[in-house]
Parts: sequence; C-alpha cells; structure tokens
Amino acid sequence: MRRFFNADNFLWRWLGIFGDLVLLSLLWTVFSLPLVTLGPASAALYDAAVHVLRRGEGVSYARFFASFRRELKQGTVLTLAWALPCTLLWLVFRALPGSLPLQIAAVLLSFFLLGFLCWLYAALSRFRMRTAALLVSSLRLTLGHSLRSAGMALVWGAAISVSLRFAAPFFLCPALAAYVSSYLIEPVFILFEDEKEQGM
Repeated sequence: MRRFFNADNFLWRWLGIFGDLVLLSLLWTVFSLPLVTLGPASAALYDAAVHVLRRGEGVSYARFFASFRRELKQGTVLTLAWALPCTLLWLVFRALPGSLPLQIAAVLLSFFLLGFLCWLYAALSRFRMRTAALLVSSLRLTLGHSLRSAGMALVWGAAISVSLRFAAPFFLCPALAAYVSSYLIEPVFILFEDEKEQGM
C-alpha cells in the first residue's frame, strides 16, 4: 500500500504528466485569447513542455508564467509581424474563385506557416535575438529542416482539427502538440547551441 502512494510510482507520475498537460493547455488557451499574445503564450507553452514535461524541472504553471512575462513584448511584436500579412493573404484566397490549384496552394501555405511558427516561438523561448533575426533564423530553420517542419505542421494541424471538432481533446492537444514538437526541435537546437559554443 505504501508503494501505491509513493510519488515516484508509475501511476502517479503519469497522472502528474496528464495534469500538467491539461493545465498548460488551459493556460495557453486563456493567455492566447487576446490573439496578439498568441506569440508569448506559445513560447511559454514550448518552454514549459521542454523544461517541465520532458526534463521534470520545476512547476508547470510557474514556468509558464515566468516565460510568458519574459517574452511578452517581443512575442507580441512577432505575432503582429506575421498576423497582418497572413490575414491579407487569407482574404485574397477567399476572394478568388475556389479552384483546386488554389485550394492546394492554400493547404501548402498553411502547412508552411505552421512549421514556421513552431520554429519561431520555440526559438523565442530559447534564444535572445532581435525580432528581425528571429524571423530570419526561423525561416531558415523551416526551409533547412523541411521534414521536421512538415512533421510539426502535421502534429499541430491534427491538434487544431481535433480540438475544433471535439471539446474534450482541446484540454490536452496544445500542450501535447508542443511536447511532441519538442522532439523534432530540440536536436536541432542542441546542435545550434554547440556551434555557438565552439564559435566563442
């Protein structure tokens, strides 16, 4: 009986991870609601997914709040930087007649954008760069690691699709998608950090 209530028990560890997934998903949703804060909320979600869910460092909500405050200004600017052109592009696609080539182009563009945003907000959470440098670096990562970008776009596309259709998965999908994406992003970031250290 004592082993059952042990905090290191397999069941309690998984219940703790499940609780963190739900809490982080809810925090991301609430802090993304103003839409202009989607960037800092996404950076905070990625940061918590890596440090709390993967590495077991700290408390999920404390990590999220600290990262959100740190990235608030630059993350909001980044959100505005890509949201305006994307909105204009979406309006152009809506105005044009719905032919199959245009629909395919819209889907491909959406996948590219999702992959780009995954790199952008992960980089925001990890590196201290100017806004222009972050945008350029994220674009290079998106194009240079196209398979990883496509994988993240599929993960987030599935998470968004499931969340829009059913209510229950919505409480897990954002944090779960960030957690899965971290397995595609972190190997690249580790190489990038090693190159920076060698260059110093």
